[in-house]
Amino acid sequence: MYKVIEKMNEISILMHLLSRKKNLYQIGATKEEILEILNVKSRNNSIYFQNLINGLSNYLIPLGLQIKFNSLNSHWYINYDSEVTELISANPFEGRPSLAATLLCTLTSCLRNSGASSIQEIKKLRSKKEVIDDLKELEKKGYLVINKTANQVQLTPLIGYKLDLHKLLVKLSLKLKE
Repeated sequence: MYKVIEKMNEISILMHLLSRKKNLYQIGATKEEILEILNVKSRNNSIYFQNLINGLSNYLIPLGLQIKFNSLNSHWYINYDSEVTELISANPFEGRPSLAATLLCTLTSCLRNSGASSIQEIKKLRSKKEVIDDLKELEKKGYLVINKTANQVQLTPLIGYKLDLHKLLVKLSLKLKE
């Protein structure tokens, strides 16, 4: 009986950590935070963590939930998995392809430059005279932060929650091979 109660407490703690909203740009928790709160200090803590995430993931699948990893800020989080959610996350810009193209160029430029990019480089990559309106709209949506004094743009972790970066990068690399 004690083992069942212990497991349920572990699951409730993990559910809380993976679904909490830290701030405007972050949800979930890092592996280190989870292990610390669960008081796991063994040498095999990575194996324990993987088993914990896999076990919870299998438990959540029938509910339409999945555990995902945001590689931009190393946070694990719970996501609702449905075809509608997948379609929205594939293009969250509701018929505004200009925003999607600017975000893709910003993402590419920021990845190339270790996290931040100049607005000038985004303009050049985008092949467009003016991108500042798109960048301001993306900032308003929470995807990036514009540093006007340095004339630079930096992505927020929110993009890792809204877009499936792994799928995006795989599709881009497949397009480049064609």
